[in-house]
Amino acid sequence: MNRAFLVFFLVFYGLMAIGSAVNVDSLKAKLPQMRGQELILACNTLAWELKYADNEQAWKYCRQAASLLKKNPFKEGLMLHNRNLGVLYIMKAGYDSSLYYISAALKLAQEIKNPFQKGKILNIQSVAFCECTMFKNAIKAQKEALAIFEEIHDTAEILGSLNNLAVIYGRMNFDSSELAIHLKVFDMEKRRGNDYGISRSANNIGMALNSLGNTIESRKFFQIGIGKAISSNNPQYLVSAYYGMGEAERIEKNYIIAISWFKLAVEIAKRNSFNDFLSLNLASIGRMYKLLNENDSAFIYLTKSINVVQVKGGNLSSIISPDIDRGWLFLQADQPDSAAAIVKKYLPYSDSIDFGSDYAKLLDLMANVAYQRGNYKEAFDFLRSSHIVSDSIAAKRLKAETEEIQARYELSGMEETNRHLHEDIEAQSRINRIQNAVVVIISLLVIASLVLLFLLRRKSLVLHAANKMLAEQKHQLETKAIELDNLNHTKDMFFSIVAHDLKNPLQGIQGCVSILNEDFDSLKEDEIKELHNLLNDSTSQFAWLLDNLLQWARSQMKMLVVFSTVFALKSVVEEEVSAMMLHASIKKISLEIGVPETFIITADQEMIRFVIRNLASNAIKFTKPEGTVRIDAIIENQEGVIRIIDNGIGMNDEQLDSLFSIKTSGTSVGTSNEKGTGLGLVLCKDFIEQNHGRIEVNSVVGTGTIISVYLPI
Repeated sequence: MNRAFLVFFLVFYGLMAIGSAVNVDSLKAKLPQMRGQELILACNTLAWELKYADNEQAWKYCRQAASLLKKNPFKEGLMLHNRNLGVLYIMKAGYDSSLYYISAALKLAQEIKNPFQKGKILNIQSVAFCECTMFKNAIKAQKEALAIFEEIHDTAEILGSLNNLAVIYGRMNFDSSELAIHLKVFDMEKRRGNDYGISRSANNIGMALNSLGNTIESRKFFQIGIGKAISSNNPQYLVSAYYGMGEAERIEKNYIIAISWFKLAVEIAKRNSFNDFLSLNLASIGRMYKLLNENDSAFIYLTKSINVVQVKGGNLSSIISPDIDRGWLFLQADQPDSAAAIVKKYLPYSDSIDFGSDYAKLLDLMANVAYQRGNYKEAFDFLRSSHIVSDSIAAKRLKAETEEIQARYELSGMEETNRHLHEDIEAQSRINRIQNAVVVIISLLVIASLVLLFLLRRKSLVLHAANKMLAEQKHQLETKAIELDNLNHTKDMFFSIVAHDLKNPLQGIQGCVSILNEDFDSLKEDEIKELHNLLNDSTSQFAWLLDNLLQWARSQMKMLVVFSTVFALKSVVEEEVSAMMLHASIKKISLEIGVPETFIITADQEMIRFVIRNLASNAIKFTKPEGTVRIDAIIENQEGVIRIIDNGIGMNDEQLDSLFSIKTSGTSVGTSNEKGTGLGLVLCKDFIEQNHGRIEVNSVVGTGTIISVYLPI
């Protein structure tokens, strides 16, 4: 089920993603001035362009086109409307309705002799056939589309059709043949510099490698797919790549990491109404929790997966597999009646729906239900039926492979197609060179004309240039003045810290050492211990201030380089909190950590350590004895959020406004007279912004402070 659905998803959105030059906003702005057939064509175009970027808007324009076509029917408008309905129903998993509208669109495309649209509609029909496991029909439709695009020499659509044909063969488990075609298409897309095509092919290659068990290589291609999907703002291929990464981790039995990838896919699927894919990823998360023996979580996610299909609409067969998984969870919980209810819900449909291997799994589940109830004869009968069904499925699969073997061998013809494709690309390259030469000649003539005009306007241009130069010099002087002012403040801050803040702990160290040197023999044990504690506190404060000062100095000199990595936050927080336990225990402050094991961010780990260390230390500093400091982490709106929460003395509005300003930073005193330079907070803000994040502070005087750090995940 998982493998089948991903290749379907890549086929479908591969068809949708071949470059569009339509400016949607511009077209929307022109709608009020349009009438008649022009307005109908514009509504159809908007429905097509918005189908995955804004599915609800796509349906809106599709309905508007339908209303206009009732008053002004014409074949091109009807063809495009039926084509759009075919696509939109595929996105809702309504494949029967999709095939109906696609058939009507094909008939109209044939009547108006529009080969390009006929090829596009055949592509969509191939997707619907593939999802209905009608592979022979899917291959036939896809090859007919490929022939059309070869005839009209549309390179982009040829590559798309080759890619889709390879994915269909992958759906039929011809993994090696599928991989070979995808690698060729990937190489061609890279030469064309087509980010859409590169992302699509990289994801296809990754999934084929997953099927062959080569997860090391598959991850590399999924990372390419992620990068190109982000650069081209393509949520379809991004969610595919996240899912593929999750599958690779599942194969390697890294179930917790797999859950993290599947959850990323779920968030994107929710935002873009990819309902079938949302259901699939929720079910995958449930299965991971089941493998981790976290049955409560597994049951929740499997149920969510089923609810998505039931509420949003979709094929009954797509919820059978997660429901069977729920049945096994019921059995483990000694609830055979609930498991039996699942079996009885689907058995009546065994003749009307192609369950595939799920039917045998359904019978296995019922056999175990009967065995748990002590009905051993009934258990034996169901188990025997399961073996019979499995044998039957194997026989059908062998027959299907035999019927499609000719199509598989036809892949050898792809070499000839690729050769012609290379010839077309070379011919197009020659034409481009000729066109470039013509452009150069015309450009030279234009330049000669412009030179004559330039000579006539030279005095005016020289004056204009001089004025512009003066304006630029004025701007540079103003900028330098601002920079000089900042440097003066920086200089003043530096001398203030060296003269006062660093001097105080250093004097404390010198005083303690002097007493120990001169009066050691006369000191009592309690006095030595007290001096030792004072010396330790002064040394720690001096090291802390010096570290902040050095980091700040490096930042001012632009010597800091960000090395972003993907890492789990919890261990970092635990290490930094551990170093603060002594200080917290002296003030009788409780330190709490609420960071999940699976919370992963992308940032410079050492900078984040510095931020956690400074913010947590500040929270302890301004929290009264027997208070609480807590560090939490959650995901909000596709961002990782780290919160440091204390119930300390809080801050007023004036303090909040100047909290991160180098001009107003200075020594502040904690609840136990702890001192600091204020540089730590300035550096925290700088470090977070360098890692593409931000800091927000909420505080109430007498109640406490919450500092929220937002970072990419």
